[in-house]
Amino acid sequence: MHRLTNQVRPYAWGARTAIPDLLGTEPDGTPQAELWLGAHHGAPSAAVSDDGSAHPLPNLIADAPHRVLGSEVAERFGARLPFLLKYLAAEQPLSLQVHPDAARARQGFDAEEHRGIPVDAPHRNYRDPHHKPELLLALEPFEALCGFREPGAARHDLRGMTCELARALRADLSSSDDHTALRSALTRLLTLAVDRRERLLSEFVEEWSACDRRGPHGRIVPDLACRYPGDPGAVASLLLNRITLRPGEALFLPAGNLHAYLQGTAIEVMASSDNVLRAGLTRKHVDAPELLDVVDFSVLPIPYAQPAFHEGRREFRPGAPEFALHEIGPGRIAAHLPGTGPCVVLALDGQVDLVAEVGQGVTLDRGESVFVPADSGPVKVEGRGHVVAATVAAASGAALATAGVPAANPGAESRSAAGATAAPPVGATVGVRASAPSAPSSAPATAPRPRG
Repeated sequence: MHRLTNQVRPYAWGARTAIPDLLGTEPDGTPQAELWLGAHHGAPSAAVSDDGSAHPLPNLIADAPHRVLGSEVAERFGARLPFLLKYLAAEQPLSLQVHPDAARARQGFDAEEHRGIPVDAPHRNYRDPHHKPELLLALEPFEALCGFREPGAARHDLRGMTCELARALRADLSSSDDHTALRSALTRLLTLAVDRRERLLSEFVEEWSACDRRGPHGRIVPDLACRYPGDPGAVASLLLNRITLRPGEALFLPAGNLHAYLQGTAIEVMASSDNVLRAGLTRKHVDAPELLDVVDFSVLPIPYAQPAFHEGRREFRPGAPEFALHEIGPGRIAAHLPGTGPCVVLALDGQVDLVAEVGQGVTLDRGESVFVPADSGPVKVEGRGHVVAATVAAASGAALATAGVPAANPGAESRSAAGATAAPPVGATVGVRASAPSAPSSAPATAPRPRG
């Protein structure tokens, strides 16, 4: 096992204190948005060996991929870690964005390579040839915009408004076909004529604010417009579901899901990619035609990820082949790390011991992390604390819940955009609330589960 030193990404929307508090460091007054744990070339972790020497994690993997990743993972994904774990701390809204599917990512990357666009160019869309499905697990109440709501709900919110843009959007949203209505409205917003955009948006926000709108979108439009003047993303937020995740709830965001994180701290695990197409709420590059080709305009249930409970762990296996996320604790814990491939473990609180069958064990305090190679054998986690672990999904494990394990909180109710509730089917992949963690438990794992 190798302790990790990880890089912090200082994006402007980041919180000032959350990541320093996790790591036990002094805040420096600048925003610290994401802590990256993995081997992505944008900010790779360093693996510390027993002799104290540190090596970039991608190099450690490249030197012995079958030993470090395991033969099965290396054959599926090559000599690279296919997932990336992040600790995310948002003090302000992130950009309104979408991620491409695998085919589109490869096509877009190859096309931009052929055109000779530098991979770090500000106007580049595709920085690698991989897709980026992602799962977000809330650590505190977490605000987000996620997926399209019914066009009729957005049209209802525009009732009584007389400004030019509101009237045009009402007409767009009146189509009997949801897909056509949403595409028309978003296309209109993203392609507003430059010489008219500021006036149209200002008139809309002024009239919206004067009406003292209620409901989940009431304050979000003027708030986003204040943060991003002249940005159509503020009005586009009306097309999306406005949700609040409770601690322990999770979202799975597949390709095409238009979303924006607004505020809160969370754990993210995703396919190791940095491909983001932005629609607004940003000063970065926006390629409207490319984004409109990638967005899925379907009206779907909010994609809450349903966990399974297995041998002392809450497991999120949303069907992405690159990753699964496991939560152990909080409280007194005794469990085994899952899987047969590589694993990245982060301690969120307390102190835990990782006891390996092969090599030396490791003690993790709050904010510390470790990379567990595939050849470590079974690894037991014990102590009192709260940890998350990212692994590669099993090759055949496309289903969300483990067979034979009851779905978490099967009687929970899912929330629709309009606030109505309905009991979800047990084991559903989307549209189901994930249950929050139960109270700390001293119960050990029901049986050891080897990693090897």
